Amino acid sequence: MSKRLQSANVHFNESGTPIADSFDDVYFSNDSGCDETQHVFIEGNDLIERWLSWQTPHFIIAETGFGTGLNCIIAMQQFKQFRAAHPEHPLKRLFILSTEKFPLAVTDLQNALAVFPSVSKEVGALVSQYPPALTGCHRMHFDAWHTSIDLWLGDVHELLPLWHCPQDGLVDAWFLDGFAPSKNPDMWTDALFSQMGRLSKTGATLATFTAAGVVKRGLRKAGFDIAKRNGFGRKRDMLTGVLTTPPARRVTTPWHYRFPDTPASAAQHIAIIGAGLAGTTLALALCQRGIKVSLFGQAPAAADGASGNRQGGFYPQLQADQSNPALIQAHGFLYARRYYNALAARGLTFTWQPCGVLLLGFSEEVQKRQQNLLHKDLWPEQLVQAVTATEASTLSGIDIQHEGLFVPQGGWLCPAEVVEAQLKAARETGLLSEFYNQRVSLTTANGSVLLESEDESYRADRIVIAAGHECAEMDALAHLPLRPVRGQVEAIPEQAPLHELKTVLCHKGYLTPGWEGRHALGSTYIKGDTSTTARAEESAQNLATHAKALAGYDWAQAIEHDHNARASIRLGSADHQPVVGAVIPPHKTTERYRELYKGKHVSQYEVATDQQDLLVLTGLGSRGLTTAPLMAEILASQLCHEPLPMSETLLQALAPERFMLRTFKRPPEA
Repeated sequence: MSKRLQSANVHFNESGTPIADSFDDVYFSNDSGCDETQHVFIEGNDLIERWLSWQTPHFIIAETGFGTGLNCIIAMQQFKQFRAAHPEHPLKRLFILSTEKFPLAVTDLQNALAVFPSVSKEVGALVSQYPPALTGCHRMHFDAWHTSIDLWLGDVHELLPLWHCPQDGLVDAWFLDGFAPSKNPDMWTDALFSQMGRLSKTGATLATFTAAGVVKRGLRKAGFDIAKRNGFGRKRDMLTGVLTTPPARRVTTPWHYRFPDTPASAAQHIAIIGAGLAGTTLALALCQRGIKVSLFGQAPAAADGASGNRQGGFYPQLQADQSNPALIQAHGFLYARRYYNALAARGLTFTWQPCGVLLLGFSEEVQKRQQNLLHKDLWPEQLVQAVTATEASTLSGIDIQHEGLFVPQGGWLCPAEVVEAQLKAARETGLLSEFYNQRVSLTTANGSVLLESEDESYRADRIVIAAGHECAEMDALAHLPLRPVRGQVEAIPEQAPLHELKTVLCHKGYLTPGWEGRHALGSTYIKGDTSTTARAEESAQNLATHAKALAGYDWAQAIEHDHNARASIRLGSADHQPVVGAVIPPHKTTERYRELYKGKHVSQYEVATDQQDLLVLTGLGSRGLTTAPLMAEILASQLCHEPLPMSETLLQALAPERFMLRTFKRPPEA
């Protein structure tokens, strides 16, 4: 059964060094934590020399034991200095993948690092993005340091097997840290060393503060050549190593392998079909990586579909259990919050009110679900918390008669303005070309996929379909169970007492605070209907939904409406999850994996490595503001052979081929 992650219990000794109560061990040396990191991990992995000779766009460090984050901070500080000294160097980005089972509370982290004024800027940047204690991967971007940190929260033995690994390995250097083997023997195991071997590229290095025999033997068994070096401070010896004998196979799920045979690069050109939230988020992610993008929209301008709505609620759809859908929502939401913070910090203009979202317990059934969620206590309070009716009234600014749940980091955004802000940022790179009034189709010629409109053909190295509900009509995606759903949202005039509303209200429908004289009130869900004409009967349906859910509220029974509404089409999938990844031709998937039901060992199946000329990013439904940033980041990372910011389990829940594979895992009917 899942459990909420426990924060570390710490105290500080007379030198100001944090000590973990559970392990009776220091987080870093009393002599100088910064100097220790420099000696053991930076110099132990010969990082500066290796960066100078590096010829690929990114370098990947993996760490066991994030602790205070000091090792990551020193590494990103060193990398910033490297980039400043060598601005034209081909190595552009540092990725750090760090694990932590007992994350420090943010106040303890700040106190621990306050003794190092030389890294105060880095500490401030880390604190501003530091995630709540939620199991899984939290990607944080520190663009001023050319660094991205994936903080994986949970037990290292559970996490490392969930890292999606290229066939030739993922990690270039290891910071093998954590509390001493004598204090924390559960971490320093053959299982850990074996995973290090699986994930490492041939020639990957490691460094660790310890010279314990169990560590030397375990690393050698995993394929590393081990050497001793002088330790730091009072430690006589430390260990370094190089992976010289890689495992025969690194891929654990060959039918869900996500990396193309060649990574996208600055020499390539990617076309994106669809200029809504999904398409423009991906366009920006790729342009920021130095890749040329052509964006195609069928309307005269971007955000013509559901992304053109005036106001969209921003919050995760959680459940009592940490199911795959709920975790995708939670991590998508937390990443999106950091993403929108970063967009705003760049001076990009879009209307956004992070005013929180109030989920009302408006019926006995809903109250039971909410109580079950609270009783299981799996979600951190920074993500969702219980509120009484009195607290709900204070938060919302209007009289609320129900208790409920509150999402403090939620709120609402203007999707169309988010789209325009992303396009502005992508244009500033000089790598974005835009084509509107273009209804394009896909054709195959000479083994590659081409785009064709009525009067022109376009060639790209890869094509991504992010066309919203239009995806359901595309032959290339016909094997995917995609479902268009019409939704109408009302734009009701501001009126008393709703003009006092300070937070988004959700029940059977939703209601936003006023903006420019109107509130958004929604929404209908009509499967298979692709008309975008506003309908009076759906306006009546939306008003009736609110009146019924809020039967005891006078204002909900007398909402004034002047019939200003907008209808658009969302796209969902059969299992209600986004669809993100390469579009493998169905006949290939069938040839490779139609006998999955026989349960043969994974080593007997072919790894699905393909050029990945055609990819898809769709099925975001009514949660595009919550999921689009992380889904786009996953796809851009996949294309560029970067670490993927999500566990293997959740990636499989997003993969386009998942629907066919589920069928193949069931024995055929006699």
